[in-house]
Amino acid sequence: MTGSATSAFLAFCAQGNPRFIHPIPERTPYEQMLVDLEKGDPAVRTAFNWAKQAQNASDETVLAEWRRYAATERASIRRIVPVRHLLAPQPSHDTVAGLQLRLGNASPDLLELYRRHDGASLFVDTEDEGSGLFFYPVAEMDDEREGVTERLETPPLETVEDNQLQVYGMAPWLGSAVVFAGFGYAPERLLLPTIGEHRGNIFLFTHDPPRLVHICGSFAALIELLRRRPIELMGDFGGASYQGATVYQAD
Repeated sequence: MTGSATSAFLAFCAQGNPRFIHPIPERTPYEQMLVDLEKGDPAVRTAFNWAKQAQNASDETVLAEWRRYAATERASIRRIVPVRHLLAPQPSHDTVAGLQLRLGNASPDLLELYRRHDGASLFVDTEDEGSGLFFYPVAEMDDEREGVTERLETPPLETVEDNQLQVYGMAPWLGSAVVFAGFGYAPERLLLPTIGEHRGNIFLFTHDPPRLVHICGSFAALIELLRRRPIELMGDFGGASYQGATVYQAD
């Protein structure tokens, strides 16, 4: 798929007016809590009493505080979240050669993208420049890998949960993996093993709990997922700007 998958993805990034569409909820979580409190819901009443004790406050004070939270929550809702895609300039020949040496033949598709662009800022919330999916410049990949390995110091344990391969601890291939992308403010990272039985696959490092979750079988499959079903990754890991989105659109 080398070339074709990359070209399709770059064409996707060039589309105008990209945006996520969110349904407007009838009630936000805090608005629902206020309704449940009025109905005498035991769990909400317990939380309300705990808040009073923790703050040494009256019923009226805590209720006013929760109403402020609900108002703030309602005001923060955006039906349309405009985003942008920005592709970095083409890297130098030496930069590409270094990445090619590091990858071996593990991912011609990742190499092909980096032949054209030394990183990218994808699905960036135009109101919050830190929210998005960021493909790192080649020069930053080693530091990002070290950041992941520092969080996975225990012996490796592979398991399958929710039909996904998950690796807890220091995978034997982690030291040579390419950590090429991350989700904005979050510590989640995307990486690609270059050796071992999972060579060329895409894993996601998650911090809570610290583990490596198998996402797909190749970089080409990843950029196809981002192109066709971006909510699957952005909604789960991209942060509040994307949670609850039901549609991604572009002109």
